[in-house]
Amino acid sequence: MAAKAPTWYNGSVSKAATLAFRLKLILLACVVDKDSSKNKEKIDDILQSEKILPLVKRHCLCIRIDPDAAEQEALFVKELKATETPCICIFHSSGNVLLSGGSLNKTQLFAKLVSRVHGHGSNDTEDSEYAELFERNSQLHEQRQEALRKLYMAENGKKENDERHISTIEAERYRKMLVKERRENHEQLKRLRSDIRNDRETYKMLHGETKNVTAVDKCEVSTKAEENKVRLLFRLSNGEAKEESFGKDAKFSTVREYIESTMGVVKSRSEIVLVRPWRVFDGDVDGRTLQELGLAPSATLLVRVWNTAPPGSTRNSPLTSRGLMLAVVVGILAAFLWWYRNGNTMPKRPVYLTLPPPAID
Repeated sequence: MAAKAPTWYNGSVSKAATLAFRLKLILLACVVDKDSSKNKEKIDDILQSEKILPLVKRHCLCIRIDPDAAEQEALFVKELKATETPCICIFHSSGNVLLSGGSLNKTQLFAKLVSRVHGHGSNDTEDSEYAELFERNSQLHEQRQEALRKLYMAENGKKENDERHISTIEAERYRKMLVKERRENHEQLKRLRSDIRNDRETYKMLHGETKNVTAVDKCEVSTKAEENKVRLLFRLSNGEAKEESFGKDAKFSTVREYIESTMGVVKSRSEIVLVRPWRVFDGDVDGRTLQELGLAPSATLLVRVWNTAPPGSTRNSPLTSRGLMLAVVVGILAAFLWWYRNGNTMPKRPVYLTLPPPAID
């Protein structure tokens, strides 16, 4: 549905004039008091008439001017020499027109707009003639526009059908291309499988049948290899841990040699203990095998190392700083106790008091 009111430009007068000149439109300036509702209703009633509204929408740029709003608009109204409001100013290259008071009516405005649209003078009789001519031409123009619109819709529909047909052709071409690629990939896969089969037959002819080793056979081989080994975990007293495998028939002396070579632990300053069950291995077990000592298939050995002589040995330890400090404290405490006891039992010296001589009267 078409709007029943013109579109008003919300901006300054200078910008509206520049825009109208650029777009080759007629600048229609309506001077209306801001507080007067009657003036606004009168202007709206004139512009919304059936003959004037199409002209205004098609050929005019409308702007409302309040003479008291801004200094620039007040000067603009002063240049128009508008003595009363409301008034309508028509700005066109063929001449400017001011309609106010009694001349502000629908007939005058329609005639002036028609003459300005066709670029003629401001004679009232000519304006009325051209107004009738413009009305007939506007009807022909609307009929021509309607015919053009129908033709455009028909061509646009045909264009959409052509585009839809082209998209269908493209989709069919893409589908055929995918089918061709899949067929080629399938044929290539068949050729690869055939080549692999031929290579296997050629290998069998040259080298004979190969025995397939199953996972069960591999597991049995690995189990037999592990059955002949003893896995020992060594833990030192400083927290270090190492793991090593030995044969079942290996002597315990081999374990001692491994500890001395890898951990740097001397036999005279160490002790090897089986954690579970608790057992201390002395030097008399070096000739026995690991299986005889019950270390198969795995065991954990604790290697205890002493920085000084092992427990049970007696030798004089050197005097340390802590022992020296303890001896000094004990000596001071003994001296204090001796002084406390002997100081209280010593005889006390007598105390002599010297009195002053008596006074002589």
